[in-house]
Amino acid sequence: MSLFGRNKKASQPGQVGLSFSEEGLALVWVDPASDRPLKHWEMLIDSPSQLAQRLAERVEALALSGVPCYAVLAPEDYSLQLVEAPDVPASDIASAVKFQIRDSLAMSLADAEVQVFDVPEEAYRQQGRMLYAAATHRARIAEVRDLILNAGLALQTIDIRESVMRDLAGQMTEDSGGLACLDVRGGEARLLLMKAGEIYLSRQLNTEIDQSQMAGEAWASTFQRLLVELQRSFDYFENQMGQGQILRLLLAPVPGITNQLIEQLNINLVAEGSVMDLNVLWNTGSILSARDQYDCLFASGAALAGAAA
Repeated sequence: MSLFGRNKKASQPGQVGLSFSEEGLALVWVDPASDRPLKHWEMLIDSPSQLAQRLAERVEALALSGVPCYAVLAPEDYSLQLVEAPDVPASDIASAVKFQIRDSLAMSLADAEVQVFDVPEEAYRQQGRMLYAAATHRARIAEVRDLILNAGLALQTIDIRESVMRDLAGQMTEDSGGLACLDVRGGEARLLLMKAGEIYLSRQLNTEIDQSQMAGEAWASTFQRLLVELQRSFDYFENQMGQGQILRLLLAPVPGITNQLIEQLNINLVAEGSVMDLNVLWNTGSILSARDQYDCLFASGAALAGAAA
């Protein structure tokens, strides 16, 4: 295959979002200038060795060669941890943080790629300035880059899910007050606490949630554990961080459990819960099923970030 660069003339308007996962690769193509911005979405399910060829075939079939592309890593491709900001010049922060977290890396320093983003200063007044550090293997970044470029797309950025979720939430609700985003997939739950478009806290919850859990006899006790974890995080945001109450909760779509889970959360939490509905975002009526939205959530967020770039 030919290797295309960023400057190749795009054959279609808009941009493409790609999201990697254990299941495969989600592809979303949008054109924000159109009356119907969502042009195409699909989930490419294949073995890793066949995924590059599959993506290239879809790019050719959809005439997307040269279209700007914004990619999102799978959660298993990176680690995210909260660290104290080193006292070094801004240009040296990433390398200093990489050395600081060296003992927790699943790779050598030479093989690690580390990017950082700020946490608002008022979040951790007692600890001083804090950062979130995302670490991934350089080889994985190269694999993702080559897969996208070899398919003919014009790669712009490779991001992490937390950043994409933040951008999606900002488009779906007003978040000048405290906002929680809850993403449940693979039996695990990831919680983001935000305010004014900034991530204050990101954490993996210990409670397992899936359709079989919710249908089982132990769901009542499992749900209580979830409530305790959520409320502790909300209390930490309000009291330790001094950011006031969490007033809104956005739940990412989960096939088979979305409606039941959001109903139970609304009964038991002060925060008003609602579902992150991509049909509202893209003005597509009810075209996107819960399964579509679950598969394409992060690819949609990546494409959305590209539209704002």
